[in-house]
Amino acid sequence: MSDALRTAFEPGTAVQFLTGVGPARARLFEKMGIVTLEHLVRHYPRTYLDARQFVKVKDLTPDRVLTVMGKVTSAAAHRTRGGRTDFTARVTDASGAVTCHFFGQPWLARAMPPGSSVVVSGTLDPLGRMLNPMFEVVESEIEELLHAGRLVPVHALTRGVTGRGMRVAVRRALDRVADRVVDPIPAAIARGFEPLGDALRHIHFPGDEAERDRARERLAFEELFLLQTVLEMRRRVFAEEGRGLSTAGSGALAQAARAALPFTLTADQERALAEIVADLARPRPMHRLLVGDVGSGKTVVALLAALHGIESGHQVAFMAPTEILARQHAVTLARFARPTGIEVVALTGASSPAERRAIGARLAAGEPLLVVGTHALLEAKVEMPRLGLAIVDEQHRFGVRQRATLAKKGAIPDVLVLSATPIPRTLALAMYGDLDMSQMRSKPAGRGRIVTRIAGEEKFPQVVEFMAQELAAGRQAYVVLPVIEDGGPTEARAAAAEHERLSQHPLLARFQVGLLHGRLKADEKQRTMDAFVAGRVQVLVTTTVIEVGVDVSNATLMVIENAERFGLSQLHQLRGRIGRGAHRSVCVLVPGPTASAEARVRLDELVATEDGFALAEADLSLRGPGELWGMRQSGVPRLKLADLRDERLLTRAHEAAKQTASADPRLLDPAHRPLKDALLRDYREALELALAG
Repeated sequence: MSDALRTAFEPGTAVQFLTGVGPARARLFEKMGIVTLEHLVRHYPRTYLDARQFVKVKDLTPDRVLTVMGKVTSAAAHRTRGGRTDFTARVTDASGAVTCHFFGQPWLARAMPPGSSVVVSGTLDPLGRMLNPMFEVVESEIEELLHAGRLVPVHALTRGVTGRGMRVAVRRALDRVADRVVDPIPAAIARGFEPLGDALRHIHFPGDEAERDRARERLAFEELFLLQTVLEMRRRVFAEEGRGLSTAGSGALAQAARAALPFTLTADQERALAEIVADLARPRPMHRLLVGDVGSGKTVVALLAALHGIESGHQVAFMAPTEILARQHAVTLARFARPTGIEVVALTGASSPAERRAIGARLAAGEPLLVVGTHALLEAKVEMPRLGLAIVDEQHRFGVRQRATLAKKGAIPDVLVLSATPIPRTLALAMYGDLDMSQMRSKPAGRGRIVTRIAGEEKFPQVVEFMAQELAAGRQAYVVLPVIEDGGPTEARAAAAEHERLSQHPLLARFQVGLLHGRLKADEKQRTMDAFVAGRVQVLVTTTVIEVGVDVSNATLMVIENAERFGLSQLHQLRGRIGRGAHRSVCVLVPGPTASAEARVRLDELVATEDGFALAEADLSLRGPGELWGMRQSGVPRLKLADLRDERLLTRAHEAAKQTASADPRLLDPAHRPLKDALLRDYREALELALAG
């Protein structure tokens, strides 16, 4: 290719101008988010097929992908009885011949004519044929192979784009722009990694595993570095003096509430509260994550922090993920706050128009209130001119947009995010790197012991017998299922069907069995939950709607059916709904009949420990990180190559991001322009506050 033609292509060139693509195929690529040549070379393989083992035809086997080089001695397209046109080619070397059969690909008659030299990779079927093998027509043995005889990249595809077509397009794009893609990593930080162009070539077409792994590490570091840089920049902007409020009162209200508590704060609670109060006293916005294991007493710490804000004359918003939890938090907070004389009000979607008007008027007037609600508190029509502290349950998915919304209600408020899910260090760095963190592991004294057991479905009658005994003793029970109603081939017993079954069980006939799930109307859910809290319902058949925050101290039995369908951390959260009173509690895990050996290993982990932090690490190791940001940060791209279990690489990226943000907090240095452009492209919304100044 001439230099003039080569210079006609840039990373931002539309993919349709690549040879062999054109407008029609470009529309197919666009479905995969591939619009430019840079998008194409960054469409990394999702796996590789190892087709490097060259053998003679006579040595082909059914159990391994093997590769042979030979001549096409005969080839023909032919119609099947079903009307499909297949293609068959006979490939011969000095040791013998093998038939290669391709389903529905008659065009291969032109690609593999008799006399052509080919490399084919695949396995033999019971009839001794290769079915749909990978192949490549070659001119010589030294020619570079793309489709066979190598580590063959396997890319994500869409209908109309074949694996061969994708590999050819990627190869052509790499030839034209790999060395022109701008590296967002500053040169000093990229030192020690191979050049970006080489990494892009080697991630798609590696010569061996070592070359592939070097490329993957280089590109994964880039992903983590961008993520950590945006978090570090946000952290530094949030830490600027004068953008927030000082919301720490003298502590008199908090002291009055503490004096009336029926228990003494744990050392973890004391330390977390001290860190929070110190943040509240500073004239910059607090952005702190309070991570507490199940039952560690986060709500009390949050209330004491809220009382500091109220005492300083500010308003405090406590946001829960659901109506049920908002109402329950309001009741709990009101009970703890009663000795202080501070009123706690609830404002949710279920509030009557009169309630909403009355509370809204008080908030708009700047009255210092502790208001509990859901996302409704973020609505523009809810005016909170004196909002000083926002306390947010992590499952509310509180992110960039929500913080920006709160900031528009006045100065940037202090933000305290509560997490009932212990978070491994690597995930904490990746998900909450812009927040300071406090941890609480220990539980307040006086909590009952929890025993966890695994019982197969064949032992479910004994589980019901034990449930009847607990209910007869005046206790209550949860029965949790992963789905709501029967539908499709799922083996999970539906909550609705289980509710009906248990309601009719002879041993439970004198007890009230309730049903609670996310599809019920808000008032139905509230009535059911109120009845369970009051003890009028003894057994609550439910889904994970009760995973976080529900606090019924009289509930001593938790039965989780199809337990293998939940993650370890989720099971731990569910288990945390019991053991909240002084009585001994029991959690029974009932795996389904087809639960895998891996799933049973996870359940054994839960039986072995109540340490949520240890379980979170085990869950990360066994299941991986899942979707990093979920709905918490909309508009943030998924990581393609980075593995958040790689603490070494993540820590390196974190330190590099701190170094960069410290030297140039707003990336004004021309040397950081490529980095800034990459962040604006991938994290524009997350950077809206950090780059505003």
